[in-house]
Order: sequence, then C-alpha cells, then structure tokens
Amino acid sequence: MSLLNPNTGTIFWTALTFLFLLWALRKLAWKPLLSALNERENRIRESLEKAEEAQKQAEKNIEEYQKMLEKARQESQALIEKGRKTAESVREEIIQNAREEASRLLERAKKEISLEREKAVDEIKKLAVDISLIATRKAIGKALTPQDHKMLIDEALKEIGDTN
Repeated sequence: MSLLNPNTGTIFWTALTFLFLLWALRKLAWKPLLSALNERENRIRESLEKAEEAQKQAEKNIEEYQKMLEKARQESQALIEKGRKTAESVREEIIQNAREEASRLLERAKKEISLEREKAVDEIKKLAVDISLIATRKAIGKALTPQDHKMLIDEALKEIGDTN
C-alpha cells in the first residue's frame, strides 16, 4: 500500500535529484555534444562547399570549351562564307585548310590525352610497386637488396602489363 501512497519527502528528493541530474548533464554533457555536432556539421558543410566549387569549376570549364568550340565553328563558317564569295578554287583551298587544322587539333588532342593516360598508368604502376614492396617487406619480414627490388619491380610490371 505504501507504493500507492507516495511520501511527499520521497517526491521532493526524487524531483530534486532529477533536477540536479538535468543540471549536471547540461553542464557536463550538453556542450561537448553540441560542439561535436557543430564540428561535424562544419565538416559536412565544408565538404559540400568544396564539392559545389568543384562542380562550378567543371561547369565553367565545360562552358569555356563550348565557347571555344562555338568560336571555332563560327570561324570556320566565316571562312566558308568568304570562300563562297570568292572563286571556286579559293573556296576549296579554305575548306581544305580548315579540315587540316581540325585534323591537327584532333591529333594534338589525341596525343595529349594519350600522354596523360600514359602518365596516369605510370603513376599507378609506381604506386602498385610501392604497395607491393611494402607488402613484400612486411610478408618477408626483412629488408630487400637492390637486386631483390629490381626483380620484384620487373615481375610486378610484367604482371600489370599482362593484365592490361
């Protein structure tokens, strides 16, 4: 029956204990939790801002390339119009020059892309070699001689070349 009729002293001390606990949690735990949440929010915001900036830069680059392409199209169109106004032989010469220029630009772009691809592959190969050397060193548990390094590098490059 005493459970159904609570004592006012018990109610008072329970309420006081509860209020003290709330106060202690607010003083000790609330600020660290808020600072951790704020820090996380700031990191996420910074990441989003960086991503937006990268996207804007990519869009800007695309826009610049489109402008350059449009400019090249306009220039070639102007050359074609000029060629139409002149004699047929001059017109054919201008068209041929424009085609050769486009071909050179295309070849140059292909060469640049190929060079960049080769650089990336070389970098990946170097990273793979470094990783394999570290893994080998850990697996073997000893330092390798320069001859061992050369042999492992040659084998790794051969395997990488075989997978490509």
